[in-house]
Amino acid sequence: MEKFLRSNNFARVLAIFMALVLWLFVTGDKITRTTPARQVWQDVPLRVENLDPDYVVTDMPSSVDLTLEGLPENFEDLTIQELDAFVDLSGKEPGSHLVRVQGRSPRGLSVVSYEPEQVRVVIEEYLSDNFPVEIDIFGDPAEGWRMVGYTVEPEEVMIGAPESQFEQVARVMAIIDLSGMKYVERVEPEINAYDEEETPVTNLLIDPETVTVRVELEREEPEEEEEEDEEEEGEEEQ
Repeated sequence: MEKFLRSNNFARVLAIFMALVLWLFVTGDKITRTTPARQVWQDVPLRVENLDPDYVVTDMPSSVDLTLEGLPENFEDLTIQELDAFVDLSGKEPGSHLVRVQGRSPRGLSVVSYEPEQVRVVIEEYLSDNFPVEIDIFGDPAEGWRMVGYTVEPEEVMIGAPESQFEQVARVMAIIDLSGMKYVERVEPEINAYDEEETPVTNLLIDPETVTVRVELEREEPEEEEEEDEEEEGEEEQ
């Protein structure tokens, strides 16, 4: 055995064995790199194409899962931002629609499937109009002062929303707190919309979002002076 280990035959066998191992390694790596693989990407953002500008989508899944196939090297450094999933809403009217998910394959990869393959999309007409701004006032001015009037600029604001929300709007209001005010005060309250039950209606486009309210206040006459004036008037009548 010792003679065999020292002989040239052993060296030849060892060389052949090492060559075989290297060949298997290279061949296996080549097979791996040339065999298509699949990967599943979750939560790929779902977008809309070809929606009529007078309409808006009010309900639709925000994402889908995407299965891609391709060579392993094509998956390297791939990010979710490079993936594409959309629904084509060409010719779709307001209402509920079952629409097929589509997409575009990134750099040498192919799309195997989307999950789900179809999604429910709700479309509504987008409405807008001007509403007068009402002012709701509370609180007391500084001692000895009273409010004599106010002006609002602008007097109307534009409200925009999907039809189902737009129809809920009954009033548009700004709230003013008079606490501590005197002379002339300028405030810029936010505008809020309310339904007929005085419940706030949210997720609206309000333009502008604030108004400028000019509040005018004046000093109140002292009570003593008012009493003296009343007495003088009584004497004149006598």
